[in-house]
This record gives sequence, C-alpha cells and structure tokens, in this order.
Amino acid sequence: MTILDAKPGIIQKCQICNSKNIYEILDLGHSGLCDSLLTKKDINSPEKSYPLKLLRCKKCHLLQLNFVVDNKEVFHLDYPYKSGITKTLKDLLHSTSRYCVNNFKFSHKPLVIDIGSNDGTLLEGFKKHDFKVLGVEPTNIAKLANKKGIKTIQKYFDKSTENYIKKNFKKAEIITGTNIFAHINKLNTLMKGVKNLLDSKNGIFVTESHYAVNILDEMQFDSIYHEHLRFYLLKPIILLLKKYGFKVIDAVKIPNYAGSIRVTATLNKNIKPKPSVLKILNEEKRRGFYNSKKYDQYGRKVEKIKKDLNRMLWKMKLKNKRIVGVGCPGRSITLLAYCNITNQLIDYIAEQNSSLKLNMFTPTTHIKVIDEKYMIKKQPDYALVLSWHYGKNVMNNLKKKGFKGKFIMPLPKPRIVN
Repeated sequence: MTILDAKPGIIQKCQICNSKNIYEILDLGHSGLCDSLLTKKDINSPEKSYPLKLLRCKKCHLLQLNFVVDNKEVFHLDYPYKSGITKTLKDLLHSTSRYCVNNFKFSHKPLVIDIGSNDGTLLEGFKKHDFKVLGVEPTNIAKLANKKGIKTIQKYFDKSTENYIKKNFKKAEIITGTNIFAHINKLNTLMKGVKNLLDSKNGIFVTESHYAVNILDEMQFDSIYHEHLRFYLLKPIILLLKKYGFKVIDAVKIPNYAGSIRVTATLNKNIKPKPSVLKILNEEKRRGFYNSKKYDQYGRKVEKIKKDLNRMLWKMKLKNKRIVGVGCPGRSITLLAYCNITNQLIDYIAEQNSSLKLNMFTPTTHIKVIDEKYMIKKQPDYALVLSWHYGKNVMNNLKKKGFKGKFIMPLPKPRIVN
C-alpha cells in the first residue's frame, strides 16, 4: 500500500500503515508553533495555536501527532533555527559524514544531497572529505549556507525540485535527512524523490530521527511539537522504507537531540544488513515497545512532572527569587506552554548573541528572548535550563562566563543543580 501525503488537519489514520487503529497516549493541550516567535506587536494580537496530542498506532507502533500543520506555515521563510549555532551540535552533525566514510565505499568525489539542510552544517562535514555537496532548504537559512560555499537549493523538496536535481546533477551516492521523517508531511513525495535521485547500486539513504525509546524512557515530552509529526521505533522505519523498495542495512543509536536513531538503507538487495538491525529490533520487542501496556502510564507521569516543576518554580518566586530561562530550542516552547511557565514565573530567556531569536517573544507564554550577556551582568538566582538535553555543556559554558547562580534541570525529573 502506498503511503499518502498527510494533509493539514486532524489525523484520522496512521501516517505510515493507514490503519485506523490509533489512540491517544498524551494530551499536551494547545500550543503555538515552536519556531514562530512573536514580535512585541504580535503579543497584543490574536495568536494561532494548535492541538498537541500524541497518538500510537497499534498496528505498526508509530507514534505521531494528532494534527498536521501545513509545512509552509511551520517552515516559513524567516524560520530562526540554525543547526550550527553550537559547537556541540556541529560535532554531532559532522559525525554523520564520519560514519559514512568509515563504513561504506564510494566513488571519486561522489554527490551527497541533504534534504532539509538548514545552514549546511551537516554538509560541511562531507565537504571536508572531498565530496560534492548539495542542500535542499526552503527557508531563508539557505542563504547562510550558500554564503559558506555550500550549494543549496532554496525550495521545498517536491517533484519540481526532484526534476531540477535530476536535470542538473548526477545520481547521489548519499542522501541524508536529519529529522525529515519527522518533519515532512509529504512522505510519499519524499520517498519517491529519494528513490529517483539515489544511485541504485552504490547509494545509501541515511536518516536520523528522534528515537521513541528515549522519548518514553527519559520523559522527553518537550520534544513533542508541531514540527515533529512522527516519533520512530526502528520497526516502523523499516516498514516505511520497504514500501519504496529500500532495504535497511544498518541502525545505530546516536546522542543527537537527546537520543536519536540513525538508519541506513539501500536499493541494492545484495547488501546484507549488519547485526545491529536485528539487535535493536529484538531489544524493542523484549522491552515491550510493541505492547500497548508500555504506554499506559506515560500521560500520568508527564502530568506529575508538570505539577512538580510548576510547584518548584512558584516556591522560588514566592521567596522573591529571580528565575530566568537558558536556551530557546524548539522543545522549550512545549515545556513552557504545557507547564504554564509564563513571564510571571521567569523574567526572560537568555540566548547566545548569534541567535536569530533575540528580542523576540515565545509563542503562547510570551517570554522575551535576550542576549545572555544581560543574564551574566544581572546574576539571577536560578537559571531554568531549557536546553537541558545539552545540560552539562550549557552549565559549564555559563559558569566560565561568570554565572554564579543555581541551575534548574526540568527533565527527566525537576531538580536543582548547584
């Protein structure tokens, strides 16, 4: 059965297997789009928000949102996320090229295409290995990549983009996508395009997606937002790729974005899968991730975190303690909105001075994002680490810059860190 491109609106059936046997495991209320920050003028106007529920398919075990927002609204021209904003993330993205070079053989100067290439950070890693690189990125971030010498097509990945690449470039030996399986609503268009652009003999398709095991084990409900339409175990990824003639030949757990799974597939049926594929599948089954009981208590556990964190912050506030946020990743918008953390609780959010989010306000909760230098100067009592998934690095960097207060880690369990 062919996968249908998901249309904006309420999801009625599974986005991969088309089963109607889907049910809710978590309700996070309503929220604005995580990377559609507001101007001062915007916060006095009516604001768009969308339902945010997590569903599970009993047939293929895919976790997915209940509502699809049009990709053109989510990934708008002024989309502010830059993948190369921190050294930590740069290193993680460059690990993709190291993985490919160390595990597979390619021709001289092969072509690599990265779909959803952002500022070109991932492709920089391949360029160092003398690969020809091409990015596809619909937002204005593409301009930053082109300035760095990373050839990037500023378009959505659709049939017209596929045809342009076919006409002007050779077949790709590597096509990569970090979180495109989560982000893109037109999966059918994506998979057909990848199949048509990839070298059928030597080519590999490498995807990296948030791993559903980490979402559940580590209570990472904050990574559930409207950009992320799906959260994967390995099993549904294999099912998805198989529908388009791909064979999964490797699977690796990686630390990116607090826990992801890197899956490599090929159109060449003669290549044998590495033992890692069966190992991860067996582990998922053994730990009960294909059983509905595994998901029964997730919503209650998330609700307890909300209450505990909110209570902790209000106790501090009632003692006249000054609290600020640190970092404004996409996941912070879900955490703030669901836990009712507004500008009544935290004074502002501190970001690096290279961030495109400075002087903007968070959707739903209306907290201003400002340069972290102001935080170092004013020395608040507590810093709520919204980029908690890079917590050690964030805390070490701020200590080096002179912050003397205490840190609050919101997940997986709210706690104070001296």
